[in-house]
Amino acid sequence: MGFSFLYIFKVVLRWQITHSHNKLCALTTTACLAFVALGAFAQGAAVGAEKVCTRALESQNNQSDQSDQGDLKREIAQLRNEIEQLRVSQGDRWLNTQRIEHVRAVVNDVLSDAQTRSSLQTSAATGGYNDGFFISSPDGNFRLQVNAHLQTRFSYNWLSSRDMNNSTIGSATPPQTFNQAGVAKTAHGFAVRRARIFFSGHIVDPSWQYFLSFAYQQAFGRNRENADPRTASGGGVNQGDQGAGFVNMENAAIQKDFGNGFSLRIGQMKSPMLREWIISSMNLLTVERSLVHALFSTGWTQGIQANWRGENVRLTANFNDGANNANLGSISGTNVIAAQNSGAGFTQWAFTGRAEFMPLGDWEIFDQMTSMPREGTGILLGAAMNWQRGGQQGNTSNENIPTNGDADGMFLTWTTDATWSLGGANVYAAWVMNSSYSLPGGQGNINSYGVVLQGGYFVTDKIELFSRWEWMDIANTNTNLAGNNVSNNTSNSASVNNIATIGANCYLARGIKFSSDFGVSFGPVTFQNGIFGQNIVGADYRTEGASGGGQLVFRSQLQLIF
Repeated sequence: MGFSFLYIFKVVLRWQITHSHNKLCALTTTACLAFVALGAFAQGAAVGAEKVCTRALESQNNQSDQSDQGDLKREIAQLRNEIEQLRVSQGDRWLNTQRIEHVRAVVNDVLSDAQTRSSLQTSAATGGYNDGFFISSPDGNFRLQVNAHLQTRFSYNWLSSRDMNNSTIGSATPPQTFNQAGVAKTAHGFAVRRARIFFSGHIVDPSWQYFLSFAYQQAFGRNRENADPRTASGGGVNQGDQGAGFVNMENAAIQKDFGNGFSLRIGQMKSPMLREWIISSMNLLTVERSLVHALFSTGWTQGIQANWRGENVRLTANFNDGANNANLGSISGTNVIAAQNSGAGFTQWAFTGRAEFMPLGDWEIFDQMTSMPREGTGILLGAAMNWQRGGQQGNTSNENIPTNGDADGMFLTWTTDATWSLGGANVYAAWVMNSSYSLPGGQGNINSYGVVLQGGYFVTDKIELFSRWEWMDIANTNTNLAGNNVSNNTSNSASVNNIATIGANCYLARGIKFSSDFGVSFGPVTFQNGIFGQNIVGADYRTEGASGGGQLVFRSQLQLIF
């Protein structure tokens, strides 16, 4: 309070020594000492002590005046009264302080108890939902995340108004008409297009990661049984997107993250070629991927893949068993008894690589083909190639027609693409080409081309309109690379087609999307399986053959993901 207790004590002591003979001074000294003692109890009493000492010293100068002694006694009595009041006041404060200390002690006890209880939980797992349901160890070194993807769809397919009795299909001799082959003009029905479950996470520490997924794939529905007499049993069995009516393994890979953006993945995975394929089917813009994708996609494969991601560049290099050769044994296709390699999905070697450059944006916004409102803008440029040597050899009496990418010959497929995300609008364009060369029997090179251009725009926060245009040129030399559908066509261009699609997405809630689109194939769809075996049945288009007249396709789909 501006007057220390020690100083008060010194003043009083000096005054006591000097005037100890005076009874009144002794009395005053006693009062001062009382002030000092009480001041140690409460600092507020220091002010009163200062007043006592000051007035006592003033009374010293006038102690000869006996008339002042009475006044001094009265002042001392008054000061004693003030001291008593201060003592009572400080006593209340002391009680409050004591109460606060008691509360603080209780809080400390509670915190200590909580810490003890927390330490008892170190062996318990944690779980919850964060873009999927998960279970994790408390230290974070072990984690399992489960996601699911369900698409239910209604589709309607209508062939052109061309006379079904005049249009021929396939390569039969003589060629059959559509009616003779039992092809219906319309086909429609419901289907579970995809039903997938994903397991992912890490083990030992976050750098050891795993990916495992299984998928049910549709077969032909009741109204599709006569859609094409040669493919009524559905697609092939090599990989998930071709499986018909059964559960198939898709991802089955182990990945080690070495830090600084570098990782190594081994097992079964998507071949890193077309961007349309790399993006999950749950994150597409349209109801289904394009037919250009079906023609050129390299699908699932097994191999070893190196990944590196920097701030603006992402690189992937994959050495694998060949395009669309998943779920196969390590020595598939070796038939030494017949002196030929006639097994399903055999290649001598295959390399796939992709490079991406992002001059603007964040990598996360390019995990889907759309661009959500207020998501941010970005530009992504990509280029990729798949180069493989087929090893599937036919009989010497056969011209060894290269009907797929596993046939004896060299296959080089390459693509460039660009994606522009505008935070509520998006534009995507891709060019792809396949060249087959070094073919047996003196055949010339076989080249095929494709273009995809699509875009979407959110008219509200939940409704997105989109459109897509596709162009493909399936070229040939004597025999078409895509299969036998147009093998009787000896022109340089086996098939040129344009396909247009328009539609809309409605985002009903997080993870729930309803989509509908309408597509027109202006020319005949001349292939059932793409170069590397991708089947078109999932796109709800039907094979027409070279003499077909085009078709209309309507699709409406409800999607749920978690």
